[in-house]
Amino acid sequence: MPRFPSVTRALIWVVAAFLTAGVSGCAAVKATRQPDKKDLGVLHQGVPRTHVVAELGRPEWTRERDGIITDVFSFKQGYSKGVKATRALAHGAADVVTGGLWEVIGIPAETLADGTDVQVVVSYDNLENVHAVQVIKGQKVLEERRGLFARRSKKPQAKQNAQLVSSRRKVAGR
Repeated sequence: MPRFPSVTRALIWVVAAFLTAGVSGCAAVKATRQPDKKDLGVLHQGVPRTHVVAELGRPEWTRERDGIITDVFSFKQGYSKGVKATRALAHGAADVVTGGLWEVIGIPAETLADGTDVQVVVSYDNLENVHAVQVIKGQKVLEERRGLFARRSKKPQAKQNAQLVSSRRKVAGR
């Protein structure tokens, strides 16, 4: 291996550092540019159409028949600002620790985790308030989660309700 003068070695290290720094921001930048999280609370009965359009953006398709408006929305449900910032910080830290090699994993990971596609059909009443919502794609995103264990607690609660109804029937003699 040829020996380089100390100035040349220093120059090589500086160039390598700049290249690593230039490459290292990609996954972190992609994380911050992921789609924002939409407030899906606007998809409940009685919410004005203006609020739905303001939150979900322009509808892909609109039809008006007999004074009733129907919109089709297609959007990506993204991430909150806190989640995006945490992911960017994690990518940045991993870049520092691995000398930029993390990008080989980080960039594809951020490309795959670019939000969830959602498509909904929203019908409005004659006052242009939400009347009905039909989910075409992305049902899981629209399910309400009110805590870390929301899915687990629903089944036992349903079991308890079924047992309560069953015990009431026994008491009533049915």
